[in-house]
Amino acid sequence: MPNPAKEKAVAELNELFQKAQSVVLADYQGVTAPALAGLRRYMKERSLGFYVVKNTLAKQAAKNTPLEALDDDTYKGPISMVISFDDLVAPAKALTDYAKTGPDKEPEILCGVLSGKKISRAEVEALSKLPSREALLSQMLSVFQGPATQFVGTLQGVTQKFVGTLNAIKEQKEKTG
Repeated sequence: MPNPAKEKAVAELNELFQKAQSVVLADYQGVTAPALAGLRRYMKERSLGFYVVKNTLAKQAAKNTPLEALDDDTYKGPISMVISFDDLVAPAKALTDYAKTGPDKEPEILCGVLSGKKISRAEVEALSKLPSREALLSQMLSVFQGPATQFVGTLQGVTQKFVGTLNAIKEQKEKTG
């Protein structure tokens, strides 16, 4: 018979998993308790959830959620999850960035889930190297602005040539006239 506390934990995890846009799973074995607390704070500052969950509860909670894409082999050994509810790239970036600055052994990235699809460790690491959302939006904006800027520059050049021609005609008429 299922324990009411476990049922409640599974229901809470299921609710989190349903809202998740992306999740990175990591092995936290060997990471000290103070390092885990520091990692939790680091993730919270970035509006990400950091959870250490029991594998059996996580498997049950993953049903009918994007995390259903994970297979049973994923839930072996101690795992932690970094969950983002809005930014697809944030968990991968945050975990790899923390690994660069963290004082102790860091959790080892296992895999991830991106929009309901399982991605490998290599794909998570590649995702972490993408520019931020803001940087991508500014790059896209500059691409869109490029043709308009060139058009304005062309029109400005034509007007300058026209004004230059008018000035030359004016000067010529003043000299002759």
